[in-house]
Amino acid sequence: MNVENFFYIFYPIMEVPENLAQIARFPKRRGAIFQMEADNKGFALVDVKSGTLKIYVLIDPDTDQILDTKFFTYGGPLLTALADILCEGLLGKKIDEIQNLLQDFQTVASLPAMITEAYPEKKNVAFAARAAMGSEKLKACTAEGRSEADAEWNSLGESEKLEKIEECLNEYVRAMLAGDGGGLEVLGIKDGKIIVIRYQGACAGCGAASGGTLYYIEDQLQQHVYYGLMVEPEIQTLNTGDVYDH
Repeated sequence: MNVENFFYIFYPIMEVPENLAQIARFPKRRGAIFQMEADNKGFALVDVKSGTLKIYVLIDPDTDQILDTKFFTYGGPLLTALADILCEGLLGKKIDEIQNLLQDFQTVASLPAMITEAYPEKKNVAFAARAAMGSEKLKACTAEGRSEADAEWNSLGESEKLEKIEECLNEYVRAMLAGDGGGLEVLGIKDGKIIVIRYQGACAGCGAASGGTLYYIEDQLQQHVYYGLMVEPEIQTLNTGDVYDH
């Protein structure tokens, strides 16, 4: 099914939030999940495509639960917003629950079937990746390991969280940004796991700041601080009355 069909089937049936334009402008789930990342964590990765929409689904092979979702599309704002809502709806579901979820939305029927069909093979890939891991790394891939990580992170005060974040950025991120004439400042934490940053120098005007660079920063923080962290760049609005000297 192509994007045009997706648009005309999906839009009239689902209940579109009033802030749809805001979702399209700042989607939470846009991005990609790579096979290397899934292998490193011992999870199964299923990626399916319909038209210009591609969805990535990361699944715990122990529980068949969807742990993360991302999407990419060349479609317009509406398709972007709907894809983001769909990915949010998949989070936390088990594979045998997604058919009903997507049937409720009556969206592209091929997506749940493709995910369900591809999962068994991807599940075996995940178990093979786990078998090659050391015991400590494998521990972090389990539900018990994630539960311990949640408890440890939630027990920290905000200043302690910021300290760990800064240590990670200093060790793994800032030198890379500085090499291209850029940098970043941590402005704070929202909801305990969303890190708000301000790009500096060359990063402030770089197109990769909302793509590859952002994904790299987020991945390093998830690898070395807490798996549930997300990074959100500061939204800066230009005042047309301001004068900028160059």
